[in-house]
Amino acid sequence: MTDQPHPKYPMGKVSRSFFENVIARHLGVARRDVAVGPANGVDVGVVRLPDGRAMISTTDPIYIVPQYGWERAAWFSFHILASDLTTSGIAPQFITMDWNLPMDIEDDQIETMLRVIDRECKKYGAAIVTGHTGRYEGCSYPMVGGATFLAIAAKAGWVTANMARPGNRLLVTKTAALEATAILSNTFPELVERDVGSEVTKHARALFESMSTVDDALAAASVGLRDGGVWAMHDATEGGVRNAVWEMAQASGLGVDVDLTKVHVDPAVTEVSKVFGMDPLDAISEGTLLIAVDPEAAEAAVAKLKRKGIPATDIGAFSKRGRPCLDRGHPFRPADRDPFWIAFSRALAGEIA
Repeated sequence: MTDQPHPKYPMGKVSRSFFENVIARHLGVARRDVAVGPANGVDVGVVRLPDGRAMISTTDPIYIVPQYGWERAAWFSFHILASDLTTSGIAPQFITMDWNLPMDIEDDQIETMLRVIDRECKKYGAAIVTGHTGRYEGCSYPMVGGATFLAIAAKAGWVTANMARPGNRLLVTKTAALEATAILSNTFPELVERDVGSEVTKHARALFESMSTVDDALAAASVGLRDGGVWAMHDATEGGVRNAVWEMAQASGLGVDVDLTKVHVDPAVTEVSKVFGMDPLDAISEGTLLIAVDPEAAEAAVAKLKRKGIPATDIGAFSKRGRPCLDRGHPFRPADRDPFWIAFSRALAGEIA
């Protein structure tokens, strides 16, 4: 966690333009059975199977931060991937894991992480089907490998973030800047506590346990996918809620008319965001789910989420193809760069005093 970012290239995901101009042009063969391939704002890939079902998949780094404690770190590494997979409305079923670990990690630390991931797999019905585990020079935290989560869905038993329809209401769960607040307050607790006090810091650090949209997505999906009412879901990761709203609209080819002031911002999030100079709507928010749902099913979806202890707010609706993305009537676009990475880099360098 001490390596400084390369001065020429910013930390975090590559830009949307790099994705479109470079990555999207190097994707191998264009196969007809790929129903959903890599795209901005889409959390999973979908392959049509010969029997009409679909294979859903997502891939991400195995992200381990020892300072969080081995159990918490392993829990989060599982839920980063599971959160993306369950935006399809399906829980993970099959998992591959490639652990490229630092030379100084102890056997019991590896065992602790595997035990936690085994527990989460059993909770959601997933099996680890293959993988690799080893220690290597040059490997360091937090990126210590990669994993792929997969599931098999019925022919029309899945959704993706690009399937929103005109008129769908847009629900947002929990709070904006959930992950940014939890990560910064757990990584730099003394800095946060000095500015906002011990009680706010304690609450901000506890948000860590909410950094998953697995239960959010499965609760919403229980209303019914597609004709049941839920048409698209998206995990508000890098770029935060504002970016996630824009990405869903762009991916679906629609406009959107929302009031972003309706997005819930937890008081601890507000305070921590001030410390680090972040706009909560633009900051990474793993654990915050966006749900596109038919108007007649919106109330049922909110009720299902509430029964799981997950608050959800209706912030607006998707509009017709070709319409703009509007926030209270004014066009908007996401920020060029997530302020979390700027804040994280500055805090590491001791520039936030």
